[in-house]
Amino acid sequence: MRFYFFYLPIFLFISLSCQRWDYKDPSNPVETLAPETHLSLIALDTIWVAPQVGETGDTTLFYLIDYYDSVYVIIDSMEVTDTTNGDTTYWTYDTSNYLWWGTDLSGEEQGFETISLFDTLAFHTITTSKQELSWWGDDPDGDVVGYYYRWSTDSDWNYTEEEGGIFYVPIRTELDIFSFEIKAVDNDRNEDTSPAKLVLPIKNSPPQISFRYLSNPQIADISSDTSYTFPTRTFIWDLYDQDGNETITDIFYTLNDTCDTCWQRLDSDASSITLTNLDEGLYTIYFKCKDIAGAESKMIQFPDSTNENEAQIWKVKPIIGDVLIVDDYPLDGDNNTLNWFSSKMDTVLGESNYSFWEIGDELPFSATDVSANLNYFKHIIWFTAYNNTAASNDTYNSAEASLVNFIMGGGNLFINPIDFEDTTFTWFPMDSMTTLNPNGRLRSQRVVESAIDSTLDLEVSSLIAVKVKGFWPDESEFETVTELYYMADPQNGDGWTGNPTVCSMGQYKVSPTELSGKVVILTLPLYDGNRSKLDGNGTPLKFFQYLFDEEFIE
Repeated sequence: MRFYFFYLPIFLFISLSCQRWDYKDPSNPVETLAPETHLSLIALDTIWVAPQVGETGDTTLFYLIDYYDSVYVIIDSMEVTDTTNGDTTYWTYDTSNYLWWGTDLSGEEQGFETISLFDTLAFHTITTSKQELSWWGDDPDGDVVGYYYRWSTDSDWNYTEEEGGIFYVPIRTELDIFSFEIKAVDNDRNEDTSPAKLVLPIKNSPPQISFRYLSNPQIADISSDTSYTFPTRTFIWDLYDQDGNETITDIFYTLNDTCDTCWQRLDSDASSITLTNLDEGLYTIYFKCKDIAGAESKMIQFPDSTNENEAQIWKVKPIIGDVLIVDDYPLDGDNNTLNWFSSKMDTVLGESNYSFWEIGDELPFSATDVSANLNYFKHIIWFTAYNNTAASNDTYNSAEASLVNFIMGGGNLFINPIDFEDTTFTWFPMDSMTTLNPNGRLRSQRVVESAIDSTLDLEVSSLIAVKVKGFWPDESEFETVTELYYMADPQNGDGWTGNPTVCSMGQYKVSPTELSGKVVILTLPLYDGNRSKLDGNGTPLKFFQYLFDEEFIE
């Protein structure tokens, strides 16, 4: 017994000591904590709300549809909260009522319809569908590595490692409530069990439609307030909706009349329309668009009297004959050169049995219209400026693709470029060129000999005071090349050697059995805006008669 009592205190001491210093099994670690998530809203576009607190403590909120400044507003609806019994009443007001900012309407009786517009969890600030949100998370025992978020319209959570973003809420009605939830995820894959949540009243924003910049003719470019077109005209526009362009469902247009049944519908992905077969006359075209919530844009139109830079009249011209004279000489304000060419066509084709097109400084915005204008005709007479200034340029280079297509489609082109530097004409490839008069003077009585018939010889009748060029075509690019005119042997003081070509005709192979139309280029001016330049041996009329009698034939 003495042995037992001696060892008992020692045993108890050792047992208690083991319990005091014992550690938990490492296979059963301490439970980790979930992260917490925080969310904030940056109001990008707020439709204002003005709170008012009455003497009794009642609160009034004004929901606005428009405002002019911080003083003058238009009331759309009002919420009144009675602090006595906690009742909340929603009123809708006549939107024609103009009320001063901050007016307490709690005692007014203008309301005519009781509605419940807003979720009580929502902010009392109505915003647009564009929402910028920021969020962050913290984890007491680890690191936040990402986030899961979803809108009330989403069925699944979306993962991101970003801590903010701009969202376009897919609103489908005039006014709706949306919520956004987000929860942090830590490095142990623990998720916040109480996601941060934001509830937002969203008001639909109407879509916008506008004509593409400079797509309508500018008065400064056409030197007139009237835009003349042939029966084809293309209109190009841009769309924008703050709720996302995908919410735009319809585009509408109408000519001259905006009655309810006059509008024609286009798909929402359309960005242009080409009108064809327009009758002669004056026109105004109107456009508008509509979104999925039924909101319509403001109407736009061409011509538009409020846009002083654009043409104020749009007139469609008829197609006359199968020959088109193209006036590419914008500095010839009195149209002397156009009248000169017209007089020659009056003789060759019959009086006014042709059409003309005054381009101005710029071609139509759409290449479709350029090609359409050319393709209405079989033969084109295209003259350019005698000389250019920094403020004015020929447009034939910009029409290059349309000219090539016209020729390849069987059309015949006579073109008279004078003052040019670019020689890479795809419609008439050159091997090389030379300046005939480096001093800028080509004197009268210089003979321009015909390679076809000496009776067609021409002669410089008055000083040509611009630099002009002779050339050698790149014959490898053509199926046939015919020289029509070349310079006679140089006289004293002339700047050329030999007999450089100044007028040539080419034709391309379109298929094994088909040739293109003919393209004729003349690099000496026929008229300078005041007088004819090649009248020294009979007028150039005989040259045009040759073209239409012998070359430009079916």
